[in-house]
Amino acid sequence: MSSRRIWGPVLLQAAASLARHRIEPTSRDVVETYWDIVFAAGYQYAVPSFTERADEGLDQTAYELDQILQQGWLKGDGIDSPQAVYTESSAMRPICIRNPTSQLCGDKPEGAFWTSSYLPDGSSAWARSEESEFSGRSRPLRDFTFEPIAPGGIYLIRNPKDYQELVAAHPRETGNGRLAVDWSQVASNYVAVRLTAAGLALAQHYRVAVPGGIAQLSGWDAESTAWLHLPRSARLPA
Repeated sequence: MSSRRIWGPVLLQAAASLARHRIEPTSRDVVETYWDIVFAAGYQYAVPSFTERADEGLDQTAYELDQILQQGWLKGDGIDSPQAVYTESSAMRPICIRNPTSQLCGDKPEGAFWTSSYLPDGSSAWARSEESEFSGRSRPLRDFTFEPIAPGGIYLIRNPKDYQELVAAHPRETGNGRLAVDWSQVASNYVAVRLTAAGLALAQHYRVAVPGGIAQLSGWDAESTAWLHLPRSARLPA
């Protein structure tokens, strides 16, 4: 293993926290590891530079975390029904995908229907974000159910390369040599785009080179799926 490997800032922040508390990555279960990653992602607002880099002091811990993220729920293969969604209404509004109007929103589609997966302990992968961003709302947690999506209908972001390829195939210029995803184009080819837990750890805020410039995934902050179309079988309980 080379000490010069470039790691994403979310993974490195999680590795730094584990190292500081002398916790072995292999001692954490899937749920604990996931919340470690979510907590680390929040540091994007607390440090002056939150981008990919090499860090010899954290390399071993980062490598061990990376190996854990390549397995099971954390890696994420496909998408399971039901998904979790916090919503006050069981009505599902029509979807109209637009590109973000502000860079403050990050690189994610406006107008999408958003869900998160259930963790192995039965909680929503969005639960802690719900508590912090919608405190006092008490939105009920509902099951979003659907029949299996045809192969190729879901685009998975599990690592920087997945995001790089999505931008390269559907580029949108944002100025100063920066590119992002053209979500209206993506909606022509996919039912949904899912950022897995591994994708959050490895791809968030990791700059990638694409034809015409540099792209950087941002703004997702949790394992989640942006539905660009509602499957005809989709249901939310009343």
